[in-house]
Amino acid sequence: MNGMNLKCGLANALLFVAALVEGCSSSSSSQPAGQAGHAGATSGAGGQSGAPGSSGASPASGRGGGGAGGSPQVGGGGAASEAGSPGAGEGGSAGEAPSGPIHAAVGELCPVDGTLGVVELVAGPPLAVQVSLYDRLDPWIAEAELSTPTCEFHRYTPGSCAGCGTGQVCSSSGQCVPERRTVKTATLQVSTGGESRQYSADPNLGGIYSMVDIGGPRSSYAMALSWGEIQVVLDAMPVASGELDELAIETESDEYDMPGALDAAWQPPGDGSFVRSRIPINHHAGGPTFTECRAPSSAGGFHADAAMINPLAVQTGLEFQGIEHVFVAAARTPQGCVEFRFGARIYAFPN
Repeated sequence: MNGMNLKCGLANALLFVAALVEGCSSSSSSQPAGQAGHAGATSGAGGQSGAPGSSGASPASGRGGGGAGGSPQVGGGGAASEAGSPGAGEGGSAGEAPSGPIHAAVGELCPVDGTLGVVELVAGPPLAVQVSLYDRLDPWIAEAELSTPTCEFHRYTPGSCAGCGTGQVCSSSGQCVPERRTVKTATLQVSTGGESRQYSADPNLGGIYSMVDIGGPRSSYAMALSWGEIQVVLDAMPVASGELDELAIETESDEYDMPGALDAAWQPPGDGSFVRSRIPINHHAGGPTFTECRAPSSAGGFHADAAMINPLAVQTGLEFQGIEHVFVAAARTPQGCVEFRFGARIYAFPN
């Protein structure tokens, strides 16, 4: 009997070890990969596309992860967001809700194709806040086709779908995915100097737009953006002045339909800000084909090759729409990256 008990004890011990190993293995494989990103998580354009920006997240791979020219970027939202799984309704959250606030990382950018929303504080007078927020990533913006260290060219190529149902669109990758909708339940709290204001999204159209009557030109502003079960918080960040000395925009050719490479140059202001511009395709062509340039202001310029500019200048020429001088931050949510931009828009055109 003692021998039998010994054998049973050994067998039970082996079964317990096997179960423990299996449990650990399945637990590890179920963990989300790349939780520490930015522009969607917290590594990238402003934070993270999924993980909190202030939690020391490293750049995450994923949709739009690389970004232009090695600018600090947060990982993108990923294919799950494009396909809408696990999809949420308007303003709902996709994927597992975070357990607490998601912190935006100052000085980081969202991947262009991983950006879920943009929060802008535009220098005045008057100072204004504007929020564009969606329930999923744009299904028509794919990874960059061409890039330089500071610019990315994104070409819209219509997908080929057999036929999509009601409430679906054909993505650039040729998949029927849920339509992207504005979040109509978002709220934004803006704080500075012990005062705060709260703004709500338009219940019919979504989006937030309002004048801001607290603070001044030299104030720094903290924010909390909430929708569904998600809250993104940003510690106080200043508003860029829009004062870029010796700013010049040049193209290598005077031909309106073949302007060639484009260069922007300025005197670095030494303030830790960024300079950005989205150059759309001529409005006669339409569609989300564009070149986006983003560079630390300390770089003193950005450059886009001719192959990234000429395709935009169809019909009636290049429609360069100026630049933005901004402080940036990014936060990664389970749905995609939210980018904050505080600064001024400067109307400057190619010489």
